[in-house]
Amino acid sequence: MTTTIVRPLSEFYSDPARHSFKRVARVCIGEGFDYVVEMYENKELVESRVISGHSIDYAEDCAENWVTGVI
Repeated sequence: MTTTIVRPLSEFYSDPARHSFKRVARVCIGEGFDYVVEMYENKELVESRVISGHSIDYAEDCAENWVTGVI
């Protein structure tokens, strides 16, 4: 399913203290008020995951799981 990104809401980094951007996740609001988590590795988009029917906290947990290597 493809959702058009309306605007970014937050970003997560694999190691912000060391300015390591190996893994980055961006939480965006999509059309229809779904959240979209864009997951990047080495500046390349790996996956855009649509989070439908959940809160922003759920979407941000997904983003955090990506940058910490859980996903």
